[in-house]
Amino acid sequence: METGATRTVVGVFRETVPGERRVALVPEVVPAVGRLGLTVLIEPGAGAQAWLHDEAFLAAGAEVAGHAELLHRADVLLGVHPPGLDRLPDLRPGHLLIALLRPTAIPQLVGQWADRGVTAIGLDLADPRLPAARPMDAMASQARIAGYRAVLLAAGRMGRCLPPWGTEGAAFDPVRALVVGAGPEGLQAVDTARRLGARVQVVELRRHERAQAVALGAELLALPGLDPVAGDLELSERLAHRRSVLSEVLAAAVPHYDLVVTALALPGEDPPTLLRTEAVAAMRPGSVLVDLAAGPAHGPAPADGWARGNLQCARPDATTLVGDGVIVIGAGELAAQVPTTASQVYAHNMLALLTHLTRPGGLHVDPTDPVQDAMVVTHHGAVRHAATRRLLTNAMAAAGPPPP
Repeated sequence: METGATRTVVGVFRETVPGERRVALVPEVVPAVGRLGLTVLIEPGAGAQAWLHDEAFLAAGAEVAGHAELLHRADVLLGVHPPGLDRLPDLRPGHLLIALLRPTAIPQLVGQWADRGVTAIGLDLADPRLPAARPMDAMASQARIAGYRAVLLAAGRMGRCLPPWGTEGAAFDPVRALVVGAGPEGLQAVDTARRLGARVQVVELRRHERAQAVALGAELLALPGLDPVAGDLELSERLAHRRSVLSEVLAAAVPHYDLVVTALALPGEDPPTLLRTEAVAAMRPGSVLVDLAAGPAHGPAPADGWARGNLQCARPDATTLVGDGVIVIGAGELAAQVPTTASQVYAHNMLALLTHLTRPGGLHVDPTDPVQDAMVVTHHGAVRHAATRRLLTNAMAAAGPPPP
């Protein structure tokens, strides 16, 4: 998007998804966005749920504009979530939309963006294998906050203190915690639980993630019959053939833990169900499990948009009692429960992307750039995201030819 001598206008809209408290930009990054040659508009109250008020944005150099004015003036729309189907008319040809898109969960809406000539970039789609893309990786930044919050939620529901505890005449062992999956959220859960004094073990097959967990001070749980793998693709293949073995190992292990965090999900796939309800019910009364995979869907989603998670008994954004007082928490959008920090790190991801797009004359979307290639979902009237395009093609094939 090149605008010549005219300053490109970016508009930050107020989130309307129930329970969402984050905002796409924060006052501290507004001056840096301005130095890119961009004018910042913010919808009234956009940051209020994160205790970032309009006055702070004005002091940082942004303008406050009502919804209609923002849509009229903005060339670029910034959000945490994309506008829903009911706000499709708000988007015009040439708009650049940047948000956590999760496109395979909303393929029909993505197709309509393409039809309207909207360019959409997903901050959740940055390829962490590319060093230049890591500062833009909002999926990882928000996942780390969710991992932190998961441990605090569990600690708040437990009847025990996490660190070793006692009195002059008696001592009590620390809480035993198990983290399943050592992606960004799992690693943050490990670090948080360790800092709170728990003894932490980890279930992980990917070699790099195993090494990171050990570097944080966790122990690796032995997984008989399951050899380590190189990365996500190999893990997906292993789970396709050996998931029952992993489930059996976990079912035998979890009764020995007080706190379990499950965080095993692979890009573009439904989270694997790893623990059945009867295995959870066998844990000690008062044990707490948090299923971080029971959150926003990143693959094809049910009608409510939530992934079902690693625990058969977990319900997204809900707490369930299982067996004799085992507490199961389905995560939902945990990062939204820490809105100030979550908004700060998300805004820095956004700034990194805007900086990467900036060229003389304005912002320039170039899908031939390897960094942008993974993130650009729609451009020039086409759906570029391969997995979403397949879903649309399959849906059209299932629907059959249009009536004559």
